[in-house]
Amino acid sequence: MTDEITVLDQFVTDATAVLQETEQNLQRLAQAALLRHQELYGSKNGRAADGNEPTARRLQQIGQQLSKLSERSHALQTYLQAGLAAPPADDDEWPRIRILQSHEEERAQLARELEDGVGQLLANAVFELASCRHLLDGHKERAVADGLDALQSELEQGLADVRHFILNLEPVAILGNFGLGEGVRRYLERFESRTGLKTQLRVNTNIGRLPSIIEITIFRVIQEALLNVQRHANADTVEVIFSENDGFVEFTIIDDGDGFASDRVDGSRKTLGLARMVDYTDLLSGRLKILSEPGQGTQVTLSIPYAAI
Repeated sequence: MTDEITVLDQFVTDATAVLQETEQNLQRLAQAALLRHQELYGSKNGRAADGNEPTARRLQQIGQQLSKLSERSHALQTYLQAGLAAPPADDDEWPRIRILQSHEEERAQLARELEDGVGQLLANAVFELASCRHLLDGHKERAVADGLDALQSELEQGLADVRHFILNLEPVAILGNFGLGEGVRRYLERFESRTGLKTQLRVNTNIGRLPSIIEITIFRVIQEALLNVQRHANADTVEVIFSENDGFVEFTIIDDGDGFASDRVDGSRKTLGLARMVDYTDLLSGRLKILSEPGQGTQVTLSIPYAAI
């Protein structure tokens, strides 16, 4: 798992750097294109010195940067899709198999998100870039600037997607350095920044550091619960609480969203996220309790016996 985290972290680091550099170049290029337009059409004699060569060079640099990002995106997608076959069933290996299967599902989901998200945005951006090159050859500088505006917007969306991947991947690495409490706190900060939901963390226990695989598994349950809040709850606030209760350590996620009839969590509500939460809970020999009422928000509690940690 550590090797996979390293590969994913390296991808998001490289992709973010490329996108940020591209965004800076686009801003400079848009300014240059606008100045060029003013020189061509706003000067007294209607003439200006030739500015197409440096502009063309910058467009070429942008194209090369987009190509690098596309290659990295494709490489990660291929990596994530590799080896997705389920391991052979073996009663003695069942806990390990469940971890592996859940991890492979996450890899497959990330691969699909890359293909449908960043991959498509890059394809659109490259098309816009080709159009800008054509317009540049025709000295239509204002149209070039407009095209670059559209291209920059698409790249900004790509950058937001990359940051979203960081949000979901980085905490796993943070856990190794700072532990569960600090990892969740940092995740909540970024979750709040991205979603606009007000978040709060309360730690009412001194459980200290736990084995790495246990911390990761607990974090995944919390992460899935938060993503469900983001996608389905229509909430304004969400709170995460660490506590102890009668020989159990508990992790509770509470939102003030729409809620639902919790006694009707049947097949229609068993999303992939909920199924993963149940699988992770089973791995920890724990209990997962969901309390909700229409209009009253939702409370998800993961309870783990001390004997299991």
